[in-house]
Amino acid sequence: MANTPAKPPATPDDAFLREVDDEYRRSQLAGLWQRFGKLIIAAVVLALAALAGWLWWQDSQAKAAGAAGEALTRAMEQLEVGEGAKARPVLEAMTRDGPGAYSGLARLVLANDAMAGGDKVKARGLYEAVARDTSLPQPIRDAATVKAVRVGFDQMKPADVVTRLKPLAVPGNGWFGVAGELVAIAHIRDGKPEQAKPILIAMVKEETMSPSLRGRAAQLAVAVGVDPAALGLPARPAGETAQ
Repeated sequence: MANTPAKPPATPDDAFLREVDDEYRRSQLAGLWQRFGKLIIAAVVLALAALAGWLWWQDSQAKAAGAAGEALTRAMEQLEVGEGAKARPVLEAMTRDGPGAYSGLARLVLANDAMAGGDKVKARGLYEAVARDTSLPQPIRDAATVKAVRVGFDQMKPADVVTRLKPLAVPGNGWFGVAGELVAIAHIRDGKPEQAKPILIAMVKEETMSPSLRGRAAQLAVAVGVDPAALGLPARPAGETAQ
């Protein structure tokens, strides 16, 4: 194997230059530290303070949400057993200062309570207010929209029902069943059964939907002329008409 040429020994001049270079770098760093050292320390302190503040905020939010969840659950239980006088003040307070989505949830519970008490006007007003509140999460607003339309369905124009609920009356949406049924009925009332058919067929074929919703959808679909075979149902005997 060939011998590797040995590196020439460092000369005194090389060692001197390295020492000068190292000393220059140390001098530069020392100068930078003298100029910016306090700023660097301040930046680190501020970053640590910001991190500590964020962690404290996260912790306090989690604790507030936990307390609000317990209070909401307790209030709902009180409403169920007829202790509305205890529950309503708690819910009213939560609508004003509940953390995160709890203010909207409290408003929905109060609307449900008004509906249970027969006050449809109050209930619908509360649902509509939640539906319009852009500060709330979309799922809560969607729930309020569906409930508002259900309460006011008989007083609404079919076209308005369709406009409000059409975005929710699609397969895959959590409100497809209820919204789809209302939209289909609105189309039928508006003299447009052909527009109701695709929605009803999709509802019947949606296996994740409740049997009661699918059953009603099947009855409506057959009533407006959908072939039972298209729904996966047994064909009607010849001469039998839809009820």
